[in-house]
Amino acid sequence: MTAMDRAVERDHELRADLAAAADVLARVTLVGALSGVIAVGVLGRVAMLLLAYLNPVATGVTSDDGFVMGQFTLSGSLQLAASGLQFGVIGVFFYLALRGLMIGPGWFRLLSISLGPAVVIGAIIVHTDGVDFNLLEPVWLAAVLFVGVPFAYCALLHVLAVRALRADRPLPRPLLVLGLLPWIFLLPLTLLLLGGFLAMRALRRGAPGGVFLARTWPGWVLRGALAALVVVSIVDLVKDVDALT
Repeated sequence: MTAMDRAVERDHELRADLAAAADVLARVTLVGALSGVIAVGVLGRVAMLLLAYLNPVATGVTSDDGFVMGQFTLSGSLQLAASGLQFGVIGVFFYLALRGLMIGPGWFRLLSISLGPAVVIGAIIVHTDGVDFNLLEPVWLAAVLFVGVPFAYCALLHVLAVRALRADRPLPRPLLVLGLLPWIFLLPLTLLLLGGFLAMRALRRGAPGGVFLARTWPGWVLRGALAALVVVSIVDLVKDVDALT
């Protein structure tokens, strides 16, 4: 085989690998967008209505995120659904980055990929300043709901992604384009995904990289760092809830 033949073969292999990666990205993006709309747009709306019902004084108040509490309007619902769509697509980036670290039986994979991120996001959302958590009572219920919404999103994303990635047929072209379209508007994240894919591909194809990937300690280091982040988030969340009560 000549050098030109080898170059052509490598080019074909790269194209095939990129096509397979694009198919995976499109599938997970589609289910991620759906999960975001359901979790944030629907469950988030229910959570806000429940808190507004328990706190009549909050009805009509604009939350820290720009949503009017206790008012079920078409514009507000569309705004919340759009936020869920955006949140759902961005969450796909983190899901794809972390899914290779999942271990254990199916139930543990589902729990770890859902509860861990939900606690981190909940710790970010729950804060001691602003309107939301100084006005809404009981504080513990508000905190649980704002952890529960991202938990529902992550759980739904994982369950749907597992099913979508089991399909043995290529994604139809219209759905492939639709699933890849959001990443045009998320170019920095798209470039990070592409860089990570190419780096992992190069490692797998090289002997030193293959030896490195065969070792277990890098994965456990990353899992330990993520576990530490979850613990720190739990401590911060508990501290904020305690300060608000």
